[in-house]
Amino acid sequence: MAAHPSRRTRPAYTFMEMVLVAALISILAGAATPIVMSMYAKQRVDAAVDAVRAAWARAKAESVREGRPYRFCVVMGKGNFRLAPDREAYWSGGDAPADDQEGAGVVRDDQLPPGVVFSKPGELATNSSNETVVAGQVSPSQWSNVAVFQPDGTAREDVEITFSFKGARPVVVHLRAMTGVVTVKPQGSN
Repeated sequence: MAAHPSRRTRPAYTFMEMVLVAALISILAGAATPIVMSMYAKQRVDAAVDAVRAAWARAKAESVREGRPYRFCVVMGKGNFRLAPDREAYWSGGDAPADDQEGAGVVRDDQLPPGVVFSKPGELATNSSNETVVAGQVSPSQWSNVAVFQPDGTAREDVEITFSFKGARPVVVHLRAMTGVVTVKPQGSN
């Protein structure tokens, strides 16, 4: 018997196999992108809600500690918010007044995560390319009063505010004045 030289095959992929794998990866990535972007949008709105809830807790605590009301205001259609004592001297622009007889109150100017804006309940804010005003450059006329926290731990009235972000369902946050309980729900749900 004659010996045949053995032919060794080397493992490799054909061009067609590589094209099919690349196409499959592209299809899966295209299908996953909206899901990932939706999760990203929800995460930003959740972070915005947490930031405002923390600011409300701080306003309530400072109000009780200092024995004076604290105001929480936002710029509608933007992502800016501020908390400071409920005295016009704190809301006429700039920082805390130097002549405050009750001592320097806490002033907190902050912003929501990029892309998240405040809107009125039932309204959708149009997200512009400029979602915030530079901190410290908000004019006093731009602030919309949302809540005033009293020294007894309550708020003056019930409050509802909506958070909007392109690609995410708007979220409504409700503050009960008498109890201070905060509830969060998607806009339009009961």
